Amino acid sequence: MTRQLDALPFPGTPSPGLDLRRAVDTALAAMITPPTAAAARALADDLLGALARTAATGDTCLVLAAAEAVGLARGHLMAGREIEARAALVRARGLLDRRAP
Repeated sequence: MTRQLDALPFPGTPSPGLDLRRAVDTALAAMITPPTAAAARALADDLLGALARTAATGDTCLVLAAAEAVGLARGHLMAGREIEARAALVRARGLLDRRAP
């Protein structure tokens, strides 16, 4: 039996987790230098927004492991642990890359 996760998206539809992928890329680019506490909170808010939009489009089930990694990164950012946050975002990006058609 083919699982939904293994099916390719319909032609013309965006890749599952596209908004999440963009937010992760933006956060990784912003974390080239250590962010200030305010910048880290802003990044965490942006990641939360991307998680919410991913859930609203029904893509969370398709990119669950990546969404969990983004949530973990968000928690690390809020706690001021930039190294762990970056590692979680890199993991999320790798998981999202595997989903790309």
